[in-house]
Amino acid sequence: MVFLIHTTENRQSNWTLMHVCRAWRFAALTTPALWTRIQLTTLSRREKKDKTRSRVSEGYEVCYKPNQLVRALQRLGSVPLDLWILTDLNDWTSLSDGEVLEGNLIGLLRVMQRKLLRPRLRSLRIEACYGRLSVGNSFDEFDFRCLKVLDVAQSAPELFRKIARDVGDLQSLKAVGSDICSLKDKLSHIEELGLLRFHDTNVESMHSILQTSHSLTALSIQGLTIGQHFKMTMTCLRRLDLCEVLAVWPIVCPNLTHLTIKPLVESKYEDICLSQLVYLSYSGSSGRFLRCFDVPALRTLELTAAGGKKDVKNSMQQVWMTNTDPKINPIVFKLIDSNVNSKILAKVLQAMTNCEELYVRRTKITSDLFSSLLPEKRVATSKVKKSKNAKNAKSKETWWIPARKLRVFVGDMAESRAKLDEKDLWTAASNLVALRETASAPLEAFFLRPKDDGWVDFVKDGVGI
Repeated sequence: MVFLIHTTENRQSNWTLMHVCRAWRFAALTTPALWTRIQLTTLSRREKKDKTRSRVSEGYEVCYKPNQLVRALQRLGSVPLDLWILTDLNDWTSLSDGEVLEGNLIGLLRVMQRKLLRPRLRSLRIEACYGRLSVGNSFDEFDFRCLKVLDVAQSAPELFRKIARDVGDLQSLKAVGSDICSLKDKLSHIEELGLLRFHDTNVESMHSILQTSHSLTALSIQGLTIGQHFKMTMTCLRRLDLCEVLAVWPIVCPNLTHLTIKPLVESKYEDICLSQLVYLSYSGSSGRFLRCFDVPALRTLELTAAGGKKDVKNSMQQVWMTNTDPKINPIVFKLIDSNVNSKILAKVLQAMTNCEELYVRRTKITSDLFSSLLPEKRVATSKVKKSKNAKNAKSKETWWIPARKLRVFVGDMAESRAKLDEKDLWTAASNLVALRETASAPLEAFFLRPKDDGWVDFVKDGVGI
């Protein structure tokens, strides 16, 4: 059981187990369930040049030669197989390259058929660059009765007709619209569903599939136009991923906990209340759309604010800076690939009264961010009621601390193209850490990485200029 967790859930290599001791090596080699994950692929240009290759990828044993595949199948025995077919984007630069790669992969499938006679698949994943891998009838001799997971990001009608004849009920499916329609009778117990490139004519079919999928907990929709009339309720749904979808908010899902939106082209703005949502990832430039969300339980916001500085400023103003009580108030804020002014970011942090952790990646940070968050001593006036001899009021200095709850800051600018003034940045960061300590609101962690040469810990090392 420990070995299976190491290889499947942690996506680690079986070979590391075999190097511990002879007993572990024997246990690994005599446990067929450890060797069910096989990836059929081709050597990339870099691997050919350097004469190196990866033995394991994401827990899958990598095979690109017939003799490697034969040895892998010998360890597998009669256990159903998890198969991943992958072509490298860097190797497919011309039609002739594609034909060679396709021939190599189809040849490996034939080796598998000869060795196992009728290979049984538990999961199948096909990932071909540009979706140009033609599998044709290469799977005619495969057994799909045990198939539970299917992920094919390209049109493969012959394959899906074969699967529709053999398969029982799928648990997870990701495919293009026309192929999914051929499996609509097999989706009554589906738990995870990915809809790719559905055309307008398939929307009604999609609606029918979703209405009958009562166990669906995770849904991904990519490249689809949904009309104003399309509305449905899915109370079991927990995870939703929308990518390049033209729509109003298409699904009423009150129990949603995780939501990912990659450029959503919206045609209408309306209030969207998701009381159970704890994770929101948004990539886009529309602050008006983001402002529609009411997410009181939100823990993590991952934001990629597209556009220029003016667009990003307007978006952030609409969501946080014009509202005294913003409806998006995360505990963890992750900002990625955003052209945002540091002073604007500081104001956003002040508006996020619940924010405890800030992570910034591939985004330029200047000393203005830290200078704007410096604590200040301010005079507070309080009235004295009981003492007749005392003055009516007395003054007392107190600390005003912007983003008071903030305790963790991580800034990774190694991949940012913008030039940095490291001296000013270091000085402002050191002053912020020191002054927060003086104001009894210390930061627990403060890391910066301006270049690829490593991280700087301002709290532990007490970095200064």
